[in-house]
Amino acid sequence: MTVFDEKTLVCRAVAGDVGAFNELLKEIGGKLFSFALSICGGNRGIAEDIYQEALLKAFVSIGKFEGKSSFSTWIWMIIKNSYIDFLTENKKLVSLENIENFEPSSDISAELELVREDRAKMLRKLISELPVPYSEVITLIDLQEMEHSEAAELLGIDKNLLKVRLFRARNALEKMVRANIEFFK
Repeated sequence: MTVFDEKTLVCRAVAGDVGAFNELLKEIGGKLFSFALSICGGNRGIAEDIYQEALLKAFVSIGKFEGKSSFSTWIWMIIKNSYIDFLTENKKLVSLENIENFEPSSDISAELELVREDRAKMLRKLISELPVPYSEVITLIDLQEMEHSEAAELLGIDKNLLKVRLFRARNALEKMVRANIEFFK
């Protein structure tokens, strides 16, 4: 989608065009859900709830969108805030029981695929155990492959602070992986 198309669709959505809102979600919905899944530590059930709640909030408040950021950044922030609200309401860590399963590749043995799946689950679990500011930057930069400037804008922090957090988050994650190295061998 070009920037012009997104701006046009956003203008139409702000004016009340439901179809334009749906078109925007068709373009970015996959990335948005992936973000929700990542910040929820891979818990698909919780991610779906947060994603749906965030989309409802975005739909209801689209008229308040001022265009100070991209539309996707605006919704990312709603998803992030919905997750923080969820944590506050539940005051517990996210359960990792419903981690999304990966489709096995036909050219890799089933055993190797299971090992990869287990490692991915463990890595998501470790990321979810990091302090929230660290898990956010790891999720946005390393898992979602977001640009530093966009991630800093989404988190409402300076780009230099983002880089510091990312460095510290990667170091903390590395220590956690080393502490569980037998699992990753």
